[in-house]
Amino acid sequence: MKKVFLGFLTIGLLLSCGNTKYTILYEKEKHIDFSQGKWILNEALTNNENGRIQQIALREFKEILKDSLFELKELRSDKLIPPTLPFELTQKELRDLKIGSACDYLISVKSIIVKDEMGSFANSPSFGTTKKTNQAESTIRIYDLNKLTLMSESSIIGKIELTKSEGDADWDYVNTGSTISMNGLTKLIRKYDKNKVR
Repeated sequence: MKKVFLGFLTIGLLLSCGNTKYTILYEKEKHIDFSQGKWILNEALTNNENGRIQQIALREFKEILKDSLFELKELRSDKLIPPTLPFELTQKELRDLKIGSACDYLISVKSIIVKDEMGSFANSPSFGTTKKTNQAESTIRIYDLNKLTLMSESSIIGKIELTKSEGDADWDYVNTGSTISMNGLTKLIRKYDKNKVR
């Protein structure tokens, strides 16, 4: 009975406290036709050290594109692909990639932890009042390699701010910057799936 109570208490803490607010922005086209062509997933640009950003990008875009999606490292084995590609590409870089890869589209992903001032459980300060923030931002850019243009650009900002005062005995559960980074990227890619041309 005690274990069941602790389980419900933990779930309650996770659901009720420290909710992160996410805001999605579209700089350019959000309705994409994923049904045609060959797609490349660039290596993710991130400061999230847990190594899961590329895995999330691959998993979520594979759900949309299936066998039409290739990782950059897959193509390097038998095609003329540079060792690294920047997040933002010039027309010349897009043209060279088109020639070297024979693919049609490129997806670039960036996920940056902006602030990470709290661990998973935030406690009160020894004296006074503190305001702390965890924040991460993810951006996706999709390029058309045939037209040498940027087709779509979107971003998501996830942020939690918490004010704690001396004497506050409650421990608040919050998402760390790393978790916000991963959750935000997942949400952003799933928005592409939801808004895709059918």
